[in-house]
Amino acid sequence: MQRIDDEPLASSALPTSASASASAPASAPASAPASADGARAIVIGASIAGLIAARVLSDHFDQVVLVERDPLGEGPQPRKGTPQSTRPHGVLARGLQVLEQLFPGFTKALLARGALTGDAGERVRVRQGEREFVTITLGVPGLAVGRLVLEAELRRRVVALPNCQLVSGVDVLAPFHEAGRVTAVRLRAGDPLAPERLLSAALVIDCTGRGSHSPDWLSDWGYPSAPEERVDIDLVYTSACFRRHDPDPKTRVVIGTASPERPWPAILLAQEPDAEGTPLWTAGLGGYAGDVVAPTVAAMAERARRTGQIEIAELAERGELVGKVLSYRFPFSLRRRYEALRHFPAGYLVMGDALASFNPVFGQGMSVAACEGLALQQALATEPAGHLAQGRPGAELAARYFRAAARIIDTPWQLVVGADLSLPVVAGPRPFPTRQVAAYIGRLRERATDDPVLSEAFQRVMHLLAPPASLFRPALVWRVLGRPAPDRRG
Repeated sequence: MQRIDDEPLASSALPTSASASASAPASAPASAPASADGARAIVIGASIAGLIAARVLSDHFDQVVLVERDPLGEGPQPRKGTPQSTRPHGVLARGLQVLEQLFPGFTKALLARGALTGDAGERVRVRQGEREFVTITLGVPGLAVGRLVLEAELRRRVVALPNCQLVSGVDVLAPFHEAGRVTAVRLRAGDPLAPERLLSAALVIDCTGRGSHSPDWLSDWGYPSAPEERVDIDLVYTSACFRRHDPDPKTRVVIGTASPERPWPAILLAQEPDAEGTPLWTAGLGGYAGDVVAPTVAAMAERARRTGQIEIAELAERGELVGKVLSYRFPFSLRRRYEALRHFPAGYLVMGDALASFNPVFGQGMSVAACEGLALQQALATEPAGHLAQGRPGAELAARYFRAAARIIDTPWQLVVGADLSLPVVAGPRPFPTRQVAAYIGRLRERATDDPVLSEAFQRVMHLLAPPASLFRPALVWRVLGRPAPDRRG
């Protein structure tokens, strides 16, 4: 197997034809690199999580290489690895704060591309059944923008960093592991008959999403399986884009929450103009456990009208469709508890959807990935300087990072799983405490339609600005129960 540590690293440097493999067949046995390269980190997958990871790593390594399987050019573009990327996506208020921290001027750049901003409370309507939460001011900005444009801006900024490089159209095979440490990745360009190349690294991060091979790789290296939490929801959401005529709509986002009586989530987002300069609305309607909205405007109009999503119904009935109506299936939410493992290879981490992927109707994935970037930043900042300089980060780095990431994931996971398990159509165990909490949150959401304090409290949790435990403060509990708070004076 050929080392490419000292070659110019580019997709074209990796052989792409079968004939190129004649002298070095892909099945050739691997040999370990002579030594780890202390100056290099490798990110597998140029996803949003991967781009955030690369930005953080750029502060600690001389060279950061992102390796992406899908070919990537410049500008916004869908890719095979993220078939849902053209559908409704949202960045929550906390996620936007972190992205602005890591990429100063990020919001301004997206506004220049036609994204819309405004207070995350004032510009968002949250619908509970046929009623709406009281509109409140959160005092933090929100951003209405499509995923493709957001991802393209992140990619542009990362690639512009002097020590970051993106190599696309290249497959990553199992990383090289020896003596309790990952020291390199195996690369192969396009053609499965092409030879493997070995690129050494001090640190490798898997950001390949839900299809991550890390569980299999860890098993092959002799590590125990990480505990997993899985909630089968069998969600299908059908979505479409429509021409937006109002350049500055007062309402930027409409969220239709699912409830036990009305398990029909919905979303309507104002988005930036498309490549032809057409401002867009992106609308989505979901159903659980086989309740599928057919991918037609007629089916969208019927479901929206029946479930009280009047704005979507009017768009589907009288609006101008841009592109196709598409359906996307999301079978289950999954969390991998790597923080529970007592043994984990040094020089290896997992981030983003490869760590935890959530029901997409809650729009939390991008924001959680951003917050995990802060966890990575903090874990690297507390690593002994000599470890990174010598290209041998300690095993404790993974433990610190996974513990911090778990604390970040706890909030959205509790919110999403609790909401999903409150729906009778979703299968899964519901111990008595879970049922009690679900009933309380359901009551809180009902009361939030006429109580601004409860509306603000719930929306702060929704935007990852506060933990779910904040909803159980005594003063809020009394409001949920519809009783005056006890007078504790004297």
